[in-house]
Amino acid sequence: MSFKQIFIKNRSYLSLKNNSLSVKNELAQTLVSLDDIDILIIENQQTTITSALLSHMAKADISVVFVDEKFMPCAISVGINKNSRTTKIQRTQVNITKPRYNRLWKDIIYAKVLHQAMVLESLKKDDTLHYLLKKITSGDKTNIEATAASFYFKGIFGEEFYRNSVEDSRNIALNYGYSIFRSSLSRYIVAFGLNPAFGVWHSSELNAFNLADDLIEPFRPIVDRYVVENIEKGEEVKFFHKKELVALLFEEVEDSQGNKRSVNEAIKHIVSSYQSFCLGKRDGIEIFKIKV
Repeated sequence: MSFKQIFIKNRSYLSLKNNSLSVKNELAQTLVSLDDIDILIIENQQTTITSALLSHMAKADISVVFVDEKFMPCAISVGINKNSRTTKIQRTQVNITKPRYNRLWKDIIYAKVLHQAMVLESLKKDDTLHYLLKKITSGDKTNIEATAASFYFKGIFGEEFYRNSVEDSRNIALNYGYSIFRSSLSRYIVAFGLNPAFGVWHSSELNAFNLADDLIEPFRPIVDRYVVENIEKGEEVKFFHKKELVALLFEEVEDSQGNKRSVNEAIKHIVSSYQSFCLGKRDGIEIFKIKV
């Protein structure tokens, strides 16, 4: 079972050797079996990676995340044509009717707001968001998602918090965590033969991962809770924070049957269930519940 999250912080030469990741730098050379890697994050922009390694990592369903000069994830490498039924699946994906999409979006937003409500209540003993849950309609036509988000972020971070402030280090941490979850979703979306550009609600022509941006919504409060509990306003986002944000992929959640799963497993199941939804085998997707 893959379990390691590999961070490349120093200038290194990354290559393939005996089905292993070879990390060579001025200090040493290290080998890590590809079978043991879940995600590779390259933070040093002077690092070299061979095409053979990238190819084998793609075949092994290992996400490779590249970080920009601001130390934010900016690109991911995932495999293509991983599913033998890709053409069939994507044809059904683009032919889903609007009413089915609207019902599905309602379920996604309900799960997101429910998790926000659980986080807020655990921190502030405020159950306001539970009231908003009752108002979510098909397609979220009254935009309860935005109403809930405005109340929620100020509720957990304070009235002075603005989600789009680039100067607030908490936003940097949130965006970093979301990007890691997004990369995991993208990997499974491709593996299950889905087209990541065709979303449920998101539909930007400039976004190649609209579907990942839809399915990530119920997972965001997991990152939010970590940030509010571990990073103060103005505090620098340190390397150990990033490691812990990546480790959230292995935090425990519960599926709809009450079984305990890691977040990464929940991500896989939500994508798998979306594939089944597209193929007409089920009416919704696998919704999980976070633990607070």
